[in-house]
Amino acid sequence: MAGGLGTDVRHAVRIAEVEVRRSVRSILASRRQLLGLTLMLLAFTPAGYVMLTGSYAAGVRFADGTALPVVTYARAQVTAWLGSMTLLFGLRMLERAGDVDHADLLLTTVRPRAVVTGLFLAEYVRVLAVVLTPLLLFVTAFAVGAEALGLVPVVAVGMVPILAAALTGGFAVAYVARLGFRRLGRGDVSKRGLGLIVMVGIVFGINFYVPEDPSRLLSLLAPLSAVPVGPYADLLLVTAPFSVSVGVESLVAAVLILGATPVLLGATWRLAPVVWFGDAPATNQSDEGDESTRFDRSGAPAVLDARRTTRLVWWQWLRGLRAPSQFVHMLYFLFMGFPVLQLTVEHPRSPVLPMFVAVIGAFLAGGSFGLNPLGIEGSMLPAIVTTPSPGRAIVRARILAGTLAWLPVTLLLIVGFGAFSRLQGIDVLFVAAIAVALTWLSCTLALALGAAAPRFENVRAFGGVEAPTPTTVALLGHSFLTVVFAALGFAAVFVPDVYDRPPLTGTTELLAQLGGLAFWAVSATLIGGICYRYAVRRVNTFTYE
Repeated sequence: MAGGLGTDVRHAVRIAEVEVRRSVRSILASRRQLLGLTLMLLAFTPAGYVMLTGSYAAGVRFADGTALPVVTYARAQVTAWLGSMTLLFGLRMLERAGDVDHADLLLTTVRPRAVVTGLFLAEYVRVLAVVLTPLLLFVTAFAVGAEALGLVPVVAVGMVPILAAALTGGFAVAYVARLGFRRLGRGDVSKRGLGLIVMVGIVFGINFYVPEDPSRLLSLLAPLSAVPVGPYADLLLVTAPFSVSVGVESLVAAVLILGATPVLLGATWRLAPVVWFGDAPATNQSDEGDESTRFDRSGAPAVLDARRTTRLVWWQWLRGLRAPSQFVHMLYFLFMGFPVLQLTVEHPRSPVLPMFVAVIGAFLAGGSFGLNPLGIEGSMLPAIVTTPSPGRAIVRARILAGTLAWLPVTLLLIVGFGAFSRLQGIDVLFVAAIAVALTWLSCTLALALGAAAPRFENVRAFGGVEAPTPTTVALLGHSFLTVVFAALGFAAVFVPDVYDRPPLTGTTELLAQLGGLAFWAVSATLIGGICYRYAVRRVNTFTYE
């Protein structure tokens, strides 16, 4: 057993180096992850550009004498940063370090506290790269606009202790949560359910309770300035252009934040071994997966038992119920549902609501069973070998499985919301027709993208669930293209209605809408047919190694 704190620190630094190097290699060695990271950066580039230009403009205005509430609410913001980042880091630790994910380190002669410290240092490096870097970019833009570049190093140095305290707090919160759930006899809930519940709560709160006016939000956070750590903000604004004077309160806040890190880290030293060595023996997940993917001995209902394809549909549904982890990627579609829910509460008679429902229904129909057909079927080689023309049968079964599960619900919701909204009856029928064609296109497009970029290995997704989730290319490509085709469909049908000028009036307007719908539906059907034929050929010719 290694002895002494100095030895543990050296081991921790070495562990952190290995973990950081492993993280970088895992990204650089995978073209799919590099492509996904590139697409994510491209997706956030417009928003980042707007925020950078806005920060620069705010700096210019502040230098010109415009009063900005930066100093007024800075203390409240520091407290809010600490609380929110502690919660977010705690959720991350529930997934990454809440259990023995690093069992190979525990099999060595290194003390558990060295392992904890090494994992903390590795995570701290990731946090500095992911959180501090973009924050400094915005601060730099503001400082350039205000012609006060000395603000950048002050904020950089000042944020280092805040991030350290928040991360150690996140570690402690994660381990306490694991122990709490174990006392309740629900050891798996913290890893698989708590993160999702809190995430949904955060998104729900942002959509429903955060005011649209940022100044009102800052005023709501004003009571947080009374927390003793709030005056630490004075140290971040001590230089130009703010030149805030530092008092005793600021020094006390700095002592509290700097002292919280070793205290919380010491508490984590004691909590982590209790969590790691106190869990029940882990079961073999591969055996569970094999058991969940066996054929069901009970027959399908008479309606689905007539043909081989419909029997495969029934089997897809049964396997989905037995192994629901294969649907974990559908939680990404949950974010798209919150605007619909918010619109339902605020404007229940909005004519846009049935259109949102049509798009989300198409997402779910295609994403349920189509985004990774080869990856999931890889564990079902007997089914493929014993199925005549497996490509056509499997592709058809997956299309029907998603369509039969979601299209009836989508149509019922469209009719219900449409009858209650300000849409006319003919417009509701148009939306329903678009939903049918869009569902076909979404299902076939998902199968084509999923067959082109399959994933066979399990990856960690929401709540620590490990499953062969779809690749980033398939998931983002399906979402983006489905939205584009949906927008084109609604434009083709409702632009003549919105225009409402000669010659598009009366019967001519209706004929223009019918023509636009027919052209779009035929195009969607043809594109879907091409995707269908590609998916069938891909499944038939793919070779499992």
